[in-house]
Amino acid sequence: MSGVESGIMLEPLETVRDKLENLKVKFGFCEPSRGDLDRPEIEWRGGKPDYTRANYQYLKGKTQNHAAGSLEELVENLVKTWEMEASHFKEISQWTTIDHGNYKVKVNDEEEMNGTVVYEMGNYNALMLNCPAYKKYGELSFDESHDLFRGAFISGFPWEVLKVLSGPPHVMFTWRHWGQLDGKFQDNVGQGEQLEMYGMCRVTVNQELKIQKIEVYYDPETFLGALEGKVDPSELKAGKAIIGDVECPHVEKGSTVNHVPTKGSNCRIM
Repeated sequence: MSGVESGIMLEPLETVRDKLENLKVKFGFCEPSRGDLDRPEIEWRGGKPDYTRANYQYLKGKTQNHAAGSLEELVENLVKTWEMEASHFKEISQWTTIDHGNYKVKVNDEEEMNGTVVYEMGNYNALMLNCPAYKKYGELSFDESHDLFRGAFISGFPWEVLKVLSGPPHVMFTWRHWGQLDGKFQDNVGQGEQLEMYGMCRVTVNQELKIQKIEVYYDPETFLGALEGKVDPSELKAGKAIIGDVECPHVEKGSTVNHVPTKGSNCRIM
């Protein structure tokens, strides 16, 4: 959960804030917008979040630099605001990012879920609801699921939009999540290795750009395997877990042939 200070000893917040400001000046970066966090009526789950550390890690590690006012920037800020509300707002009625009467979430090929149900269980639980690797951790509460990942990525777990493929009302885009495993996940103590997760989203919005449906497509299994120390982090780099290993032709990978087409088979060389 971004914006929450960990009890673990970290670099002083003021030091991180100075580094953040230096990055902004040096590269002309802007911090992402998550809406108005100073609205007095907001009921917070655990207090108003501070995104200093999250924004520093995001600006330091992002691979894209979307132009101000671009569709990519708009989409990225919309999703970041949605995530902030889902993680920190106590009441869904106060969310500003969704069409309250039509909000639904769908993950991969699973059935879509009512947005209120997703709000109650939390994004982590919802996005990995039917993932076998996640199920073995048992039924986690909202707070337990956030603690699980916050304890792994102590310095932060930033997210960025890579490319927007279509605009409203059905916004298709690719995304990247990343972070240094500088904490502990289950029994695996991290050594600061970087783990990446890539995916695609289709977000349906109304004329006011309020989210009606979020469809998320990604591979949580491989990512959890890397968090547990059972999968090499290289298997996650550059979207390998979702688009496949396209670094070089198969004949150059040194692997044996798994299947040789025989006469009369349906295999064809394109």
